[in-house]
Amino acid sequence: MKSLLFIWMLTLVGLASWSQAANNESQIKSIDAKLFKVEVTNGQIIKEKPVFKIRSDYPIRENFFTGKIVYNERGLATEIYYPNNKGAYYLKDNYYYDENQNVVKAVMTMFELNDSIVLKMTYDSLGRLEKTRWNKRSVPIKGWFKKIFYKYLSRDLTDEDYHRYYLSNDDTTADLQLAEYDNIALKNNHHFELFDERGSLLKEKYMYVDTTQIGPLDPKTIDTIAVQLEYEYLENGLLKNKKQILEKRALQKGIPPMKMFDKSMTTWKYKYTEGDKIKEEIKIVEQMPSKAGFLKIKGSIKTFKRAHEYVDNNEKHVIYDYDDKGALEYTTTKIFNTDHQLMEMIVEGEKRKSIDIYNEKGNHISHALFKKDKKVSEFTAQYTYDPEGNWITCVLSDSEKNEPLYMLIERTIDYY
Repeated sequence: MKSLLFIWMLTLVGLASWSQAANNESQIKSIDAKLFKVEVTNGQIIKEKPVFKIRSDYPIRENFFTGKIVYNERGLATEIYYPNNKGAYYLKDNYYYDENQNVVKAVMTMFELNDSIVLKMTYDSLGRLEKTRWNKRSVPIKGWFKKIFYKYLSRDLTDEDYHRYYLSNDDTTADLQLAEYDNIALKNNHHFELFDERGSLLKEKYMYVDTTQIGPLDPKTIDTIAVQLEYEYLENGLLKNKKQILEKRALQKGIPPMKMFDKSMTTWKYKYTEGDKIKEEIKIVEQMPSKAGFLKIKGSIKTFKRAHEYVDNNEKHVIYDYDDKGALEYTTTKIFNTDHQLMEMIVEGEKRKSIDIYNEKGNHISHALFKKDKKVSEFTAQYTYDPEGNWITCVLSDSEKNEPLYMLIERTIDYY
């Protein structure tokens, strides 16, 4: 149950992606997608049993969400259904919007338990998230044994608040306002942000507490994570430096109890071309001395570099990644057409190379892996499209195994 709650929470973190507009030109009303294992004999596709989902590390990157999404006439997702491994829907999300198309309420319902989680969200005058409030009904679990374990597998869901502070144009009070912000004590589930007079984010800090306990006989772990970030900008508004300080304190209430401490500081530095394209990124990771119980761990500092090159009128973008020893780790080459649409991506390491190909519609159609210039595997995707230009079937082929593995995604799209 706890893992299920965690999945629900992660789903809500990605609300913005689900609430993006659908294809307004085609006015999609709903998309219902199903996934099947298939056999291919003499070019004929024979569907077999339905499958719940494609594995997360599958190298063909496309929107292979299997389930059903319903959109309103503004192109915003209002309902999302998730299937189980038998193909039946067991989870449903409902989303409600304000006049600015911000999600103000989300309800996640688990059909089997007749249980739901409600999330309400409020925004400030600029449309930025101000407060989230979780509200959970009780799960009707039968039996005293399940009730004992259930109280350790779940926890009350709480409010999250966002507080924003602004520096004044009056230089005489800026230092006072900055000192006031720096002296704010961190609170659980409170996010604090400091902006300059232009509205650029200068600092942010927040803290959250994660409590884990599997059962009444297992030790209980309490993690307190505090995060602070600082930003510095160039005169043209581009980000120059970013710094993150992360501090984690943990207490494991076992026999004997164990205290753990970990602190790190990560700094990013950016340089740009005359055309304001990213030219160089430096990442410095400083691990402070830490401890776990009686064990002490020494600190360390590592520096990584990424350089960017733009050629052929920006139709080719080459990225060089260096490790903490300064050695070139791998090179990524992105090739675009004249409309700046990604057509090919090549990633080369010391002994391995991968090539990804995209079609004119932007769909990922091929991923090939090479070892010492010899192709060792290839994954392909073949699409068919409806008259509106949206794909309705996709056949995935995996030649990495001794026998090819085929999968089929079928999408039923209804339009307004």
